[in-house]
Amino acid sequence: MPQFKTDPCRVEIEGKHVKCLICGHEQFHRRRVQVDTALSTGMSQEWHHNAGYCLLCDHCGFIHWFVQK
Repeated sequence: MPQFKTDPCRVEIEGKHVKCLICGHEQFHRRRVQVDTALSTGMSQEWHHNAGYCLLCDHCGFIHWFVQK
């Protein structure tokens, strides 16, 4: 896995600690992302222009995507 500039940390969303959907690990690298790729093709314009963030599991590398509300 590549080296990151941030230290992995636990993340809480709406009072609940996030666990990786694949391995159950609780340490993530968090990155802010702009959703303007081919992934957004066919989505509503409102969704297309939102920024969001992703959590990269420090153990297995699975990426969890979140859109800002």
